[in-house]
Formats: sequence, structure tokens, C-alpha cells
Amino acid sequence: MNRTTICIIGVYFGKLPEYINLWLKSCSYNPDIDFIIFGDNKIDNLPPNVKHIPMTLQEMKKLADEKLGLDTALYKPYKCCDFKVVYGNIFEDYLSGYDFWGHCDFDLIFGDIRGFITENILSEYDKILSLGHLSLYRNTKEVNNRYKLFGSMHDYKTVFENEAIYGFDEWSGIYRLYNFNNFKIYKKLVFADISSAYKRFKLAFCLNNYNKQLFYWQNGKVFRAYYKHKKCFKDEYIYIHFKKRDFKETISEDCNAFYIGPGGFTAKPDAELPSVNTIKEINPYNARAEINERIKYYTGDYLKYIYYRLRDKYLR
Repeated sequence: MNRTTICIIGVYFGKLPEYINLWLKSCSYNPDIDFIIFGDNKIDNLPPNVKHIPMTLQEMKKLADEKLGLDTALYKPYKCCDFKVVYGNIFEDYLSGYDFWGHCDFDLIFGDIRGFITENILSEYDKILSLGHLSLYRNTKEVNNRYKLFGSMHDYKTVFENEAIYGFDEWSGIYRLYNFNNFKIYKKLVFADISSAYKRFKLAFCLNNYNKQLFYWQNGKVFRAYYKHKKCFKDEYIYIHFKKRDFKETISEDCNAFYIGPGGFTAKPDAELPSVNTIKEINPYNARAEINERIKYYTGDYLKYIYYRLRDKYLR
């Protein structure tokens, strides 16, 4: 039986993050998945399974206009997020022969993708994972054109022809559309999505956070180690997403294991689980600080909610 083929697309314009070599390293540990990076940047020392296609934002807009039959508002790099769900159409010439295509972010480190996305899952679902950081779609004409269907909060023409950011790749867009039309999505939370509400690394969408916890990458896999009842446990994830934190690469790309915390990347001894002292040093817990951070974050979140409600009211 032939293995399902997968190609994951990343689009990035401008200066790449300082830790791009660690991102590429995590790609290299998924050798049976291909990655294509489109952008106006220069990337050296690509792993065998990663390809870079030079492209300016203007060239991508021209290609998107041609493939989608629209005059898109693709004028700023961040607007690409709304177009992630149609990468299968925009970049179809590069995806011929693949069973699945996907889109991904760069503010993350991949773990063992095939360890979580099994052949059984690939055979059962047309869309795998629910957020914009990493999602896969079955590479068929029918699936690639589902974005045109009713069910998202904003129709695709509104999204693609206006410069505003709609989050079409996530909850209010393609996720809502799939649920409305009863299309099956593999929704299991197998990723470590770090909350942007706190300085400390805590999981979003999850009640199971611990005062003593630390995330790390080791030999191609992403883990969280945590202490509970004075014992150390660990969980594995398909990737860790740390949400645009301005990390500097502080370790060699030859390192086979590293911690990932609010201060960036720290080399980790290969065989050891982190001690309590290591966790306190790299991902310290401060109850008072977290209360203040939560109040500040959710106040800002409410104001953004009001802004988007008003924007949507007057754009219609």
C-alpha cells in the first residue's frame, strides 16, 4: 500500500525569524513530508525535503488574482493568513501529485507529524486540524473549492477583496464553514498552542496547565514535561506554536534537544527530564503576575471584539 503524500506550504515575506534554522531542523525530522516556502527572502542550507520558491508579494497577488478570478486585496504580508485556505488553488501547479496539501506558520517548531496524522486519519478526513498554524486538506478539486460554500461568518469575496483581516483560516471562516456543512474535521487538540495572554508558557484551550511545566524539542519530537504530586510526567505534541514571540536563536542548529520558553531556546541535555530548578529558571510561575496579565489581555480582547462587530456592521 502506497503511503499518502503530503506537501506543506509556508508563505513568508520580509526578514525571516532569527530561529529559522531551528524551524528547518524540525522540518528535516519529517523526511517523508515535503515543505515549500514561498517568499522574497534568501534561505541557505535547506534540508532535502524543503524547497524555496522565490516570490514577491506582488507576484503572489497576481497569481492569486489569476487562480481565484478576483481582484484580491493582497497588499500586505499579514493578509496572507486569509488566503491560506486557498493555497491549494493558488499554488496548484506545485501540488500536482500530492494527496494532501497543508499550510503552516513559522512561529512554531514541528514534532513528529506522521506520528499524529496516521494513514487512518488521512483516509477518513478531508480537513485535518482546525487552526491556521498547521492544517491539511485533501488535494481534490471539490475540497479545494469548498471555501466558496455558505457557512463562514464572511463570504469569500468579502474576505479576499477587502484589506481587513478576517481570520478566514480559523474559527469564523473555514472551520465554521466545515461545521455548517457537516464536513468532517479532525479536531483533536494534539498541538501545544501557547497562550499569548501570559509571559509564561501555558497552553491555550486547556485547563491542564501546571505550575511546574516546561516544553522542549528532542530528536524530532515536541514534549511538555510537568510535575504533579512531586512526580515528573511528559506529554507529546505534533508541534508547539509560540505566537510571534521575538525569539533569537541562541543555540546551535546541531543541537539535538532544546527547551522552548519565554526567553527563547536553551540547549537541553539529551537524556534528562527537566528538574524543578530548570523549570523555575526557564518557565517560572508567578501567580500575581498571571492574574494581572489575564486582566490586561482579556480587557484588550473585549475591545477588539467591539471593534470587529462595528467593522462588520458597516462593511455589510
